[in-house]
Amino acid sequence: MKRVASGPKVYPMPASASRPVQTGSAATIDWRRVLRTTLLSRALDWIAETRLVPERKVLYQFSARGHDVTQALLGQYLTGARDAVAPYYRSRPLALALGLSAEEALASTMMRAQGMSAGRDIGVIINLPNRQGPCMLPACGGVGTQYTPATGWAQALAYRVRVLDDQQCAGSIAVVHGGDASTVTNGFWASLNSATTGRLPLLYYIEDNGYGISVRSDRQTPGGDIAANLGAFRNLMIFNGDGSDPAAAATLIEKSVAAVRAGEGPVLLRLTVPRLSGHSGQDTQAYKSSEEVAAEQARDPLLRLRAQIVPRIVAEAEWKALELEAQAEVEAALLRIEARPAAEMDAVTRYIFTEYRDDGSLDLQRQGGLLAEGIPPAAGSDIRGPDGPRINMLTAIRRTLEHELEVNPRVLVFGEDVGRKGGVHAATLGLQQRFGEQRVFDTSLSEEGIIGRAVGMALAGLMPVPEIQFRKYAEPAAAQLHDCGTMRWRTANRFAAPMVVRMPGGFFKCGDDRPVLTGPDFKLVYAAL
Repeated sequence: MKRVASGPKVYPMPASASRPVQTGSAATIDWRRVLRTTLLSRALDWIAETRLVPERKVLYQFSARGHDVTQALLGQYLTGARDAVAPYYRSRPLALALGLSAEEALASTMMRAQGMSAGRDIGVIINLPNRQGPCMLPACGGVGTQYTPATGWAQALAYRVRVLDDQQCAGSIAVVHGGDASTVTNGFWASLNSATTGRLPLLYYIEDNGYGISVRSDRQTPGGDIAANLGAFRNLMIFNGDGSDPAAAATLIEKSVAAVRAGEGPVLLRLTVPRLSGHSGQDTQAYKSSEEVAAEQARDPLLRLRAQIVPRIVAEAEWKALELEAQAEVEAALLRIEARPAAEMDAVTRYIFTEYRDDGSLDLQRQGGLLAEGIPPAAGSDIRGPDGPRINMLTAIRRTLEHELEVNPRVLVFGEDVGRKGGVHAATLGLQQRFGEQRVFDTSLSEEGIIGRAVGMALAGLMPVPEIQFRKYAEPAAAQLHDCGTMRWRTANRFAAPMVVRMPGGFFKCGDDRPVLTGPDFKLVYAAL
């Protein structure tokens, strides 16, 4: 007979956890909701760790135990009409706080068709489309790739308010969620430079559990504290605290979100949390001493939450009832999932490109791009006009961009040197003077930042036209280009990020007795249209 674990192990409560929740900012928190979200997340992690991973029904699992209470708290403050979170692989508790069901969460880790990626990923894909409230942008497997799309979403919010007068976006924010190890990546620094330069409504929500898999934080960033290291960074407000103390964390989260909503520029919030499991289901944590593991378990924020709200807010009997309710909800979800067939192999190639239904209508993604926002493209014509004078390719590109900027206020053109200089190839000459710096603008020297930001803008309903100056510079943007191009497929048509990337693919001159090609040979790359 198979032995089934009865529930998560409870560790002795530390004396430091006995401080009750205070009145003031923490009083605005629905602590029962925090508890329900956390207990549901724990139940999902527990059933995966003790049953589904050993039974090979889940192949790759990321536990959020220790990270979950603070994420449940953050979810309560994401109330803006166009708030968005760019998540990472440990963001499932936050997704649960924003409305993800236990069944969809479990189906995703079990690679079933009912999951967030329709079985096309091993549980890393986290997303939650929502155009009438907070949404969660598509995650992918690349560490740090969430930062620049979040920056693009934040810039789109500011643009939609200032240029399009879209007051629904006023006061909304972007949140980028990452672990401490991800702050060493190109994406983090590209995002940080763009967000602080533009004073964008972006919250960097960093969970620091002291490790990047087995590598300690002080081996990745000096002193192991990214918040302390950024103390002199201009236009960046910083909060730093203990995420294992729910009451204190609630105050810091509230202050951080309020500052971003008030237009005080980007904010970085670092919360230290214990990682109460291995990095993934395959990680035994043999690199930690038994004393270190015990110290982490003693800092479990759920234990501290219990000390702070029982019996003052939640009775002991109610806590136990909520634990049983969460476990029953997950068990019931598992039964429903296992009663359904696995993902069909013949459906695996669906949504590589835009598809049409049998009745001829467009099978539109749920979020991202102009059409999903209800913005139809400008009317065109297949009829060729009268012949005119011959022009070179650069002039044709410049006139095309000029026309699109004129007829569609959601078009933005940007890249290195495309503004005042007009582009190193002169393809954007004069466009900034005509349409302004909000719509045609220069970026920092980061192709990751350029394309990643474009992904976020496209998801937010704009039409970005980023430029990479030369093909040889595209490598730093390869992950963002790939993630954009596969987004529709890996989210099973929940999200798409339509954009046009301009990139010179070559440059040459011919012999003396032949015509001279006076401009670069541009290739238009259409990503995920």
